[in-house]
Amino acid sequence: MDKTILTTPRLWLRVMAPCDNEAVRGYFYRAWTFGEDWLPIPPADFFTLQGQRRRLAAEETMRAAGRNLRLFLVRRDDPFERICGDIWIDCIDRLVYHTALIECRMEERSSRKGLMSEALACVIAYAGQTLGLHRLEALIAPQHHPARRLVERCGFTPLSGVTCWRQIGQGWVEHQVYTITLTSSLLDHGHHR
Repeated sequence: MDKTILTTPRLWLRVMAPCDNEAVRGYFYRAWTFGEDWLPIPPADFFTLQGQRRRLAAEETMRAAGRNLRLFLVRRDDPFERICGDIWIDCIDRLVYHTALIECRMEERSSRKGLMSEALACVIAYAGQTLGLHRLEALIAPQHHPARRLVERCGFTPLSGVTCWRQIGQGWVEHQVYTITLTSSLLDHGHHR
C-alpha cells in the first residue's frame, strides 16, 4: 500500500502504520536528540518498538476518525527512504471552529535546507483545501528562534497577548500562540458543515 499522502519537489509526506514502528522509532530518536531543548521528556516506552507500535495504532484510529493526522517526511533523494521529519495536525475541531494544532520536527541531517518550509506550506494548503479547516495554531517558545522564523515564513502571525504553558524537559515554558487563517477552506470547496 502506498502511504504517500502529499508530495513536494523534494519530499514525500506519508502516514505510517503500526508495522512501521522500527523506522518511526529510529526517526524519533534522531529528532529528539537534535531538538530535545524544545521537547517534553518522552514517556518511558517511547523509544521501544512496542511503544511506537501502540502509538502508531492509536494515531491510525484517530486519523480514521478525523481527529488528527501525522505526516512523516521522506526525502525523495534518499535511496533508503528514511524519515527525516514529521508534521502533526492534532486536536482537530470540526464542530464549531474548524481549527487544529500543528507542530513539526526535523532531524539534524536534513535541517537548514528549507525542507520543513516546503513541507509545511504544502500541509497548510492541504489542511484548508482537503481537511476543510479554517485555522491552524502553533505553540512556539519565544526563545526558539528557528521555529518562530519557520512559522512566520509560512504565514503564521502571533496572537497578541495569547500564550500557554507547555512542559519542556523538567519544567514549564510559556509559549506564544501563532495562527494562520485558511481562507480557501470551506466556502471555496463547497463544504457546508
